[in-house]
This record gives sequence, C-alpha cells and structure tokens, in this order.
Amino acid sequence: MLTINPVLWGFATYLCLRTFPNKNLLKAAFLNSLVFLVMAILLDYLFFGLIRGAIKELYHPTTFYGYAFIACVPFILLLIFRKKIERNKKYIEKTDFIKVGFTGLMCFFALTLIIGFGIEI
Repeated sequence: MLTINPVLWGFATYLCLRTFPNKNLLKAAFLNSLVFLVMAILLDYLFFGLIRGAIKELYHPTTFYGYAFIACVPFILLLIFRKKIERNKKYIEKTDFIKVGFTGLMCFFALTLIIGFGIEI
C-alpha cells in the first residue's frame, strides 16, 4: 500500500492543483488535503471497521501518523512543484469530472467486491 498509494496521491494532487480555478494554490492544497483526509477516514472506517470488523485494531497512533502524511502530501507537492503547476495550468471541463468519477466508482466497486466477498488475489 505504501508503494503505490503515495504515487497515486501525488498524481491526483498534481492534477487537482493544476486545474484549480483560483490563483491561490495554498487554498487548493488545503482543500485537496481536506478531501484526502475525509476520504481516508471514511474508507478506513468502511473497509476495516464495518466490513472486516477490525475497528479496535484500526485506530492506533500509526493510523493517525498515516492521516497526517496524507494531509501533508498536497503541501509538499505544492512546495516542490509550484512553478511547474503554474506553468502547466489547465482549466477543467465537464468531461474531466465524468472520466475521473467513472474511474473512481469502478475502483470503489471493485474494492468493495474484493473485500466484501473475501476474494484473495
């Protein structure tokens, strides 16, 4: 999980910061961080708490360290890639929402099926 997810978070953050309509990229990083945190907490609770019944094992200090890392990723990337983000600014279109939303829903359903039915890969 720690090999692929930070790369995906970094790529998603870059795309979000690049298409943020406002010039204030710090605000974009804060909003991105907030979305990441809410999603991480909800998905942890859903997959580990409800589906696997491991709520007591879930909330340890290491989980909160992970949440802090997730919250810091947008700010770290903004610090490192600010000039590249500003240079490659792109305005978002409606079709971008459809593509990303469809991909996200398919991944969510696949994970739910894998975890819900106990499929081992």
